Amino acid sequence: MLWQFFDKKAQVEEVTKTLETTSAERDALSAELQRVKSEYDKINQENTGLLAQVSAKDEEIKAKMAEIKKLIDSGNAVQLRRAKEELAQLKALSQGYVAELDSVKLFNKSLADQNLSLNTTLADANSKLNSLKQENSSLAGKVAVASMLKTGSVTALGVRYKNNGKEIETPKANATQKIKTCFNVLENIVALPGNKDVYVRILAPDGSVLTTGSETFMVLGQASLYTVKETFEYSNKETNICVYWEKGSEYVSGTYTAEIYCEGALIGNTSFELK
Repeated sequence: MLWQFFDKKAQVEEVTKTLETTSAERDALSAELQRVKSEYDKINQENTGLLAQVSAKDEEIKAKMAEIKKLIDSGNAVQLRRAKEELAQLKALSQGYVAELDSVKLFNKSLADQNLSLNTTLADANSKLNSLKQENSSLAGKVAVASMLKTGSVTALGVRYKNNGKEIETPKANATQKIKTCFNVLENIVALPGNKDVYVRILAPDGSVLTTGSETFMVLGQASLYTVKETFEYSNKETNICVYWEKGSEYVSGTYTAEIYCEGALIGNTSFELK
């Protein structure tokens, strides 16, 4: 009986020791699993924006963690040994996960650098394009100004006619039959050659336009009456032009103004007096 007592005692002590070892191992495995999980959660928090790109690996690790936890919770020595093996695999899997995240981050950084380079190149190209547009606009403006026709001397006066048809200048309003306006369009090698329309506006002393009709032409975007229109052939050389206008009734005394327009711009003017 004494031998049986000591034998049983030894068996109980051995079982107790085994249970204590198993419990300690379970606690150690639980602690190790919790450490791995904490590190994994930290990594995920630091790489939130990349999770969508490694979602398959993320799901695999989470499933492995759940499986290990079940093995540890069982408390069985065999299951604990298996949990230990699975935990080693989990660590390897986590290391691979971290490496994959680093690879994704490196790839994304490369893409970001390329995008930055492309954006910089695009910004430079747009800047150069805008600069060229401004230069072209400025150049077009200069060409437009340079191509504008100009006049030299402009003269306007009253004339009358003798019985033999000879034309005579007159400063008298009551003797004037027509108003004669002469001017020379200067040479301009930049201007486009071809038919050109010139409009002469003669303003009476009260500022009204002398005209017998209601036809208009455009000046600075606005319609304006004119006295007489003349079409001439321009070949980039100096061209002399004279136009006449007859009122059909007696002119009033005072200062008159003759304005010459071509292609929507005032190219010459002068004043004269009829007494």
